[in-house]
Amino acid sequence: MNIQESTPLLNRNNDTIVVINKIKESKPESPQTKKRILCLDTARGLTIFGMILVDNQGGDYVIWPLKETSWNGLSTADLIFPSFIFISGFSVALALKNSKNDIKTWSNIIRRTFLLFFIQCFLNLMAHKFVFDSFRIMGVLQRIALCYFLSCFSFLCFSKWVQRLFLAACSIVYLALMYGYPVPGGCGRGNTTPTCNAGAYFDHSVFHNNMIQPNDPEGLLSTLMAFVTCWGGVEFGRIFTNYFKKHSYANTDIVFRWILVSTLFLIPSIAIACTVIPFNKLIWSFSFALFTVSMGGYFISILYLLIDIIPWKSNRTRNLINKSVQPFVWIGMNPITIYSLMIFIEILLMFYIKVHNEYFWTRSYEVLYLSWLKNPYLASTVFSLVWFVFYDAIAYLMYRNKIFIKL
Repeated sequence: MNIQESTPLLNRNNDTIVVINKIKESKPESPQTKKRILCLDTARGLTIFGMILVDNQGGDYVIWPLKETSWNGLSTADLIFPSFIFISGFSVALALKNSKNDIKTWSNIIRRTFLLFFIQCFLNLMAHKFVFDSFRIMGVLQRIALCYFLSCFSFLCFSKWVQRLFLAACSIVYLALMYGYPVPGGCGRGNTTPTCNAGAYFDHSVFHNNMIQPNDPEGLLSTLMAFVTCWGGVEFGRIFTNYFKKHSYANTDIVFRWILVSTLFLIPSIAIACTVIPFNKLIWSFSFALFTVSMGGYFISILYLLIDIIPWKSNRTRNLINKSVQPFVWIGMNPITIYSLMIFIEILLMFYIKVHNEYFWTRSYEVLYLSWLKNPYLASTVFSLVWFVFYDAIAYLMYRNKIFIKL
């Protein structure tokens, strides 16, 4: 991992963050190249905020917005991780817009892919007390790594239309296998239950006991559909970069284009979900993939409009907007670091550290929250919010000391 020390400065003219590297001098760039899109860091921070709330509940009593669906269906919690994957795709389009298809570029891509994959592999192994026979191989960072690699591969190696054909081919392979493969054991074709679906069968064939049973939500086959969500972000990022090839400033035209494309994904996703293939995050169904592209598009459109475009008439309003998003910007500048730290601390407190023969995680929740809040839903929510404040404080200290860890 590379720790980059830089000085983020707030540009009052356009509410973006300019990162000036103090270590390495580079050739002068155009203003648009040097500008950091504040809404993108905010979006990353908001998604990590959502992950912290969902993953740091004190018990089984979880309020609906933070409770993921058990199988078919949709909740706000189901959209958090896909939104991060969408933003990752958007970032790929920005990062690779001027990159060459050479050894240096690919060495960075492969290094980042392996780091993302093996960081959570280590965390999963740690959660299983370093028992190799049963630790989970796949996970959140592994899925991000695979989607990132596929997006970079397609972006650098194919022309624009071949990229879209490649995306269509991935979708066809997923649909053909998920709904057409004759799964043994009496499951047959087209069965998509938690214990009987082609994705789970292929994962069992590859990983055996090294997966969540009976269906791993970050399995191999469903990663093809997660790539569709990621590539949706690439296309939105491409709209952004192409726009600034012709314009030197931002206006509502780019937001209108994003909203139009988002709507074009939204309509068929709902139609498919209501008729043929229901929304399902755990197998990342085709309708769910299309829907998450549309939601990611609306998400980035709203943030870009509010934070980076609208010429607020008063400086007071502008400053209020900037200050209100800063807690998310702090996390958004080090999203993978904060997420990995969260998982590491969870594992320590859930599986290693005990107080009075009870793991610290459960004990602290029961004594410090449930004992006086009484309502388990309220106690669990407050518990997760306190954890967010803790991680946001760490992110702030890193931001203040100009520590930005880049994989």
